[in-house]
Amino acid sequence: MAAAFAALVSLQNNLRLVRTHPTHSFSFEEEQIESLWETVSFLIKFMKSYDNSHGATKEAAEALEIRIARAAQAAEDVIESHIVDQIRSGKTRSKTRSPRFLLDLQKVIQDMDYMRRKATNVKAQSGINEADSAAEVISSTPPMASKNSSMVGFDDVLHQLLDQLTGFPSSRRVIPIIGMGGIGKTTLATNAFQHPLTVHHFDVCLWATISQQYSVQKILIQLVSCLRKSIRKSVDESSSCETVDVIRDELYKSLFGRRYLIILDDMWSLEAWYDIKNLFPDTHDGSRIVVTTRHADVGNHLGVSHLTIDFLDEENSWDLFCQKAFAEQGCPSELEELGKMIVEKCKGLPLAIVVVGGHLRKSSMTQEYWENVAHHMNSILEYSTENDEQCLNVLSLSYSYLPARLKPCFLFLGVFPEDEQIYVPDVLKFWIAEGFIESSNNTRLDEAGRYYIRDLSERNLILVDGWDYNGEVCMIKVHDLVRELCLKIAKTEEFLSVLDTPQAINRERRVVISGEIPETKTFDAPIRCLICEGGRLSHDLKLLRTVHEVAASSTTDSIFQQLNLRYLKVDIDQKSRPSVYLPSSISLLWNLQILRIWVPTHSTVIAPYEIWEMVQLRYFEVYPVCLVDPLPVDRLDQANDLVLRNLHTLSIVENLRFSEEVCKRIPHVREMHLSYCDEASSSYCPSNLGNFHELEYLLLKFDGNSKWHDFCLSLTFPNSLKWLYLSGCGVDWDELTIMVGSLPNLVCLKLCQNAVIGSVWSPIEGKFRRLRQLVILGCDDLIYWNAENFHFPVLRSLLLRNLPKLEKFPSGIGEIPTLALIQMEFCSESSSISAMTTLVEQEEQGNEDLKLKVFFRGDEKTIESFSKKVREEGLQSKNLSLYCQNVKTRVFYKFNF
Repeated sequence: MAAAFAALVSLQNNLRLVRTHPTHSFSFEEEQIESLWETVSFLIKFMKSYDNSHGATKEAAEALEIRIARAAQAAEDVIESHIVDQIRSGKTRSKTRSPRFLLDLQKVIQDMDYMRRKATNVKAQSGINEADSAAEVISSTPPMASKNSSMVGFDDVLHQLLDQLTGFPSSRRVIPIIGMGGIGKTTLATNAFQHPLTVHHFDVCLWATISQQYSVQKILIQLVSCLRKSIRKSVDESSSCETVDVIRDELYKSLFGRRYLIILDDMWSLEAWYDIKNLFPDTHDGSRIVVTTRHADVGNHLGVSHLTIDFLDEENSWDLFCQKAFAEQGCPSELEELGKMIVEKCKGLPLAIVVVGGHLRKSSMTQEYWENVAHHMNSILEYSTENDEQCLNVLSLSYSYLPARLKPCFLFLGVFPEDEQIYVPDVLKFWIAEGFIESSNNTRLDEAGRYYIRDLSERNLILVDGWDYNGEVCMIKVHDLVRELCLKIAKTEEFLSVLDTPQAINRERRVVISGEIPETKTFDAPIRCLICEGGRLSHDLKLLRTVHEVAASSTTDSIFQQLNLRYLKVDIDQKSRPSVYLPSSISLLWNLQILRIWVPTHSTVIAPYEIWEMVQLRYFEVYPVCLVDPLPVDRLDQANDLVLRNLHTLSIVENLRFSEEVCKRIPHVREMHLSYCDEASSSYCPSNLGNFHELEYLLLKFDGNSKWHDFCLSLTFPNSLKWLYLSGCGVDWDELTIMVGSLPNLVCLKLCQNAVIGSVWSPIEGKFRRLRQLVILGCDDLIYWNAENFHFPVLRSLLLRNLPKLEKFPSGIGEIPTLALIQMEFCSESSSISAMTTLVEQEEQGNEDLKLKVFFRGDEKTIESFSKKVREEGLQSKNLSLYCQNVKTRVFYKFNF
């Protein structure tokens, strides 16, 4: 259960902080904290190994998890409530404890101890007899191809699979089929398994379903049972009475020398493959093994060439729906529009289409009924009948078998709106603030969170929608039905509530709401996470720790008085004043980790000295902020306590001087956005930038005045830098090359408005050796770019924008073997034409991978003239995309040659 594991991990993080907080000393007995720590650690290990039942009924398992969740939540409430009371009273170092607190604390300790005893009993009683489990009735026959295994929309994939099954090579080959639950992997395998071409090509065809909880003996029984039927032996023999070695030996001998096809359906891990791979001999006779899996890492490891099942397109979705809803009769014209609305909401998921189509086939064929279905699609998937429940049951299976650590992370994705592109760093901030990610001495929380993202992606529960400069997933999407699953389970487990209309908050701990924030019944309401769209918090919530997208008129609003906050994202609409002052009391937010503040344009946030005492900060994102240098600390012990060791991101800071004290306080910062608009003076220390040895991402924006030229030349960039954005520096091209060309890890360089001045850039061989992405925007002095392929040896993408004087695109760039995309936006006509010429030349030399996109502006005459020139010079190419923006209408047109 997600709520139970999330509560335990969050409580463990709090207990660790209570014992080690560098700036606060809280009045807890060490013996009490140690007792709770041991109990929580035990229960976390128990939850990780818990398989949802441990031999008990599902109802009993859920009841146990609910009790663990509530006990852990109650313990966390008592501890954090006491901490807030201490801070508000100014007695954080006092040893005085109220009798009420002592009683409450003792009660939650006893409750947690009781849950530990219950878990110990479950663990002792949950032994599973392997011999008994081996005797379970197991389906050894593959699913039959029938109405429910239609291959509408997958004919091409089926043909690909048949070609791989019956073609070369002659050595044994493993063919993975990858896709999310319900997408049609088993249906595809079934159709191939029973296809006449397959049946005639192979001597033996066997099928086994692996599943999450597998055993080698069960797999062997399925395969041998299928084998005995295949070769017409008696099926009365009881495999369950035979040893694993006997069955293994029979299978291996029966397959040796035969051309066989093995379908291993629903494989969840590589461990399962390693346990059974030696069952199948390779005698170079064209044998094949097909593995269906939800996990991309399993599929990618097993086969050089795999098949990935995608969602159905609009046409095929409609065809499948009609087949299920109307059979051979066809869709009545009066229902067609409603039917297409329903199909669109299935989002191309075959199983959902089959379920809804089957439901409608048995229902009233009236417009009124179909309108009701179209407007209440989600409820159709929640009906209790077997067929209607099938869709979410298949999806929920993926959730049920998620590791405990991933369940709360997965359910939390339900807070993001439907069909929204989700920015991964935003997800990680939420997960960290909510305490879902376990602390580790060797792994940072954000890095662990990225492993969670990869894991969910490989399980096909999230869809990857974009990568960053470092090759990491930066954008994801959640299929609507998967999100519906998140919300359904989250509501059942009391993990998360999504409120469409304002209503009183009672027991909810995580709430997503649009508009006005509702009143709570009591000051001690248990709400911990509040995600809204611009609502205002006008009342006090003592235990609140995550607040996203609230609005405030000033920094004196109550939102800044919520001392238990871990995450705060707020928009301040103080439009009349140029400066917004953060209160010094913000340092009382003892566990604030993520601070994100937006202010109106032309306003600046002024941060107090106390900001340097907030040692829990991980992300400081205030747009923009004036951050004064920290005061020097004389005592060594105080200096160590006031280091912001967790700080990952610092943005957007105005006129940061890089003083030695700043460098000491934020030694592990990895991302900085900085802007400069004042006069540079001797107090600035640009060479100290090189002291940030873990800095990977740096944005530097200057006001374009030449007064910053010497400052820029004095900057010392750390070797750790991977991504660099420069604007308004005013250096020339040779100076740029000297400044950043030798950085050993630089993979992305963005040069924006007046970052570089000068008409000629002649790069130097040996520089930019790892640069993969180069962007030049608005450096409009550039006329000659004398670049060859060896100047940027591993470049993958190149974007040039607003270079009106550039005479010619350097043809040598096109010869870079890794280059996949060139994009020219509003550059000179001559440079655009020469880029097209480079593309055509590369195609003539056999380079089919390079793509070119060209954008330009003009009126009708310009468009016609440019189009004519392209045709006359024979520059048409299948890899060329040409767009023109009409200067009058501002509309883009794409050329079709």
